[in-house]
Amino acid sequence: MKQTFLTIAAALMLCVPMFAQEPVVVNPEAIQKKIASSDADIQDAKKSLKASTWMKRGDLMVQAETAYTNQIFEQAPINLLMMKIGQPATQEMVQIGNTSYIKLGYGAYDVYVDAAGQVVMGWDVTKPIYEPALDEAVAAYLKSSELNPKLAKKVSANLQNVSNILRKNANGKFFMQDYGAAAKYYEKAYEVSIIPEAAMPTDSASIFNAGYLAHFAGDYEGSIKNLKIAEEIGYYAEGSLYNVLYNSYRGAYLEDKEKMAEAKGFLESALLKFPSNSDLISCMTDLYLVLGESPEPMIDLLKNAIAADPQNPQLMIGLGAVYAELKMFDEAIAMFDEALAVDPTNINLYLNKAYTYTRKGDALGKEANDMSWNDENRGSVLAAAMAAYAASIEPFEKAHELNPADVNTVEFLKSICFQVRNEKPEYMEKYEKYNALFKSMR
Repeated sequence: MKQTFLTIAAALMLCVPMFAQEPVVVNPEAIQKKIASSDADIQDAKKSLKASTWMKRGDLMVQAETAYTNQIFEQAPINLLMMKIGQPATQEMVQIGNTSYIKLGYGAYDVYVDAAGQVVMGWDVTKPIYEPALDEAVAAYLKSSELNPKLAKKVSANLQNVSNILRKNANGKFFMQDYGAAAKYYEKAYEVSIIPEAAMPTDSASIFNAGYLAHFAGDYEGSIKNLKIAEEIGYYAEGSLYNVLYNSYRGAYLEDKEKMAEAKGFLESALLKFPSNSDLISCMTDLYLVLGESPEPMIDLLKNAIAADPQNPQLMIGLGAVYAELKMFDEAIAMFDEALAVDPTNINLYLNKAYTYTRKGDALGKEANDMSWNDENRGSVLAAAMAAYAASIEPFEKAHELNPADVNTVEFLKSICFQVRNEKPEYMEKYEKYNALFKSMR
């Protein structure tokens, strides 16, 4: 711990300002007292009828919201920031996602600096002065406009400022990987943009971001709601909207076939707008499988897409999945091989190929079981089944090489090698190897 602290201190020492400047001091108690006074003013029969009372309240709410953060901006040099807000009370190295940052603690908020101690990367207000500040700011500005229409220009500027603050807050929460909070801020930014008194362009990017981030926060219904708004106003994000929208439907309604069927309509519409979008093609292919419908109509669509984009393995995976679902196992395996030629380290491709071989073996085994014992073809069908199982070993082993810690792959290898152990001595040896490995991993 001591060594870590010294490393952080050394990084920040490079950024200490060479000349003094009095930092801004925030007094949250004083702001809260002003809010209490404003609460009383809007309850007063005479004062509540004055536009100035509400305009002043709106400005106070903006002050409460931004008091800690109005000096903080992404990529701001830390030496200049410290001149404005002073030295932190605490500092420590922290991890957000896969990245290390220096966390500077200022009591009610934290500032996150790159590991080299040079620039601001993010921030987080942990003790807001007044939680509903921005909602009440919007309401106050609208009330002032209602009482005095001559304030329209000022109200418009103030509402646009609130919209900017909401987007800044969203960016801060996004940095912290608090996607749910970021989505809410983006949603509010959009809502402010469509207030007539704001007189500003519709913030379509924010409502798309709200839907996108709600999906990653696990709020699938919120994602669907916001993405449908984005769709209505024509913000498609080059088709990405429909990919996220479908996956949110999948997250929310996977077991509800009637709701999932709704996705077919918007995916078909999306593919007309963005026919070469491989993500949409994959979504449509998946939807056929989810609905239990034959995905055969996707074959020509996928073939045409691959012809137009022959280096896209996702399209080949999609076509391979369609072939496998239609029990066209050889065609599926050939497609997975084509995809592996483009993306040879894709572990999922090796697994898809291996699973397809086992499905082929299962299908042939069932065919043999349904045959009469004296059918002269039964032996060749059983042999073909064993050959299919044996062929799955190589791609399973390749997947195991790429991810040796995956116990599921080892278990498949153990089971398959046991099934074909009498075909060749080497398969028995492989069974013993993977059985021992499986036991050790368990």
